[in-house]
Amino acid sequence: MSEGQQPTRSELLSLLSQACELEHGLACSYLFTAFTIKNDVAEGGLTAAQLQRARGWADHIYNVAVQEMLHLAQAWNLLAAIGGTPYYLRPNFPQGTKYYPIEAELKLEPFGQRALQRFILYERPRTVEREASFSGESSASATEARYRSVGGLYDLIRQAFESLPQEQLFVRGEEAQVGGERVYLRDLLKVVDRESAGAAIQMITEQGEGCATDWVNSHHGIFLGVRDAYEREVQTARRRREPYAPARPALTNPAPRMRGDYGAGRVTLLTSEYARSVSELFDETYALMLRMLQYVFNNPSADPRILDWFVRTSIGMMPTVIKPLGEALTMLPSGLDSGGTAGPSFGMTRHVPFASDAQAASILAWERLVELVAMAQELADNPAGTAGIGRAAQGLARLLPRRAAGIAG
Repeated sequence: MSEGQQPTRSELLSLLSQACELEHGLACSYLFTAFTIKNDVAEGGLTAAQLQRARGWADHIYNVAVQEMLHLAQAWNLLAAIGGTPYYLRPNFPQGTKYYPIEAELKLEPFGQRALQRFILYERPRTVEREASFSGESSASATEARYRSVGGLYDLIRQAFESLPQEQLFVRGEEAQVGGERVYLRDLLKVVDRESAGAAIQMITEQGEGCATDWVNSHHGIFLGVRDAYEREVQTARRRREPYAPARPALTNPAPRMRGDYGAGRVTLLTSEYARSVSELFDETYALMLRMLQYVFNNPSADPRILDWFVRTSIGMMPTVIKPLGEALTMLPSGLDSGGTAGPSFGMTRHVPFASDAQAASILAWERLVELVAMAQELADNPAGTAGIGRAAQGLARLLPRRAAGIAG
């Protein structure tokens, strides 16, 4: 879509797909950083009071990541309204500014000043000047980019919704979309016309960058607050000549293996066989969660029993499997001679969406969950296993019904 030209439906679908990729990628980047924040004073480098404040920052980051998943779901409803389908694919980490023109590399990085500054750049209001530069992270295409922030991308999406003829643009009603009550996302809106599309986009942008009169509680404001509080802790520790290390020494952009299908930039390969296996389990569980959510949004009128099970399982995986497994990975040795701990790669492979047929989808999902439960239990029983891996294995087992046939009837 060139400057001054009328957008097309195809171009709007493409913009919304970019938004899906970004919302998904940001959620993963935020989760990785939260996973690295320590949980116990026994890990060292923190007093009890410092640990309490650091865990508060982790909670803030987790909450922002949940809202990013809400934004992804909202983009799915926007896509459905104009004839698209739920889109959950994205390139693997890291991705530089030549792929997304948002002036900060999209990557997985432990908690600290650099990660927080990057988050601030992602979510900054369009009216705020860029506060800091990243050495080695300049955008070669900045003068050509039509958006430089997430909010800027949604500006383009809003303009397209406002300029295309409403009677032609909206081809599917609310029956083709998922409401907030179905997936436990209170703010999720169904989109049926230009007004509801505008409300959905406004919700996303106000939660991200805030509005003109209040951005303190937005993602941008939250990250500013966490960064400032963290810097005060660092300065206080320096004055007192005390150690201060709220984050585990996780690798940046760790990966269990090279993935050629959804190519990433430079990754750090884990050399510990056990850490690689746990990382693969994380990725496969994460993949199943995405496929189940995609089925729900792509088939909102399907058998309510399978929809209920898919929602309970995918949403239930987040706190009971993904979180403990992600945190456990940041405590496992990476195996590298240089040291450091591992971490989840959120790796994407050639995912195959479930068929719309409820019986087939339930059988495939059940079979994969059976395999993942077995993988998780074997890793939990390994002498190198940790309590977090054991909790994740138990969480997966609790989500497994006795048989697939009982789900779809």
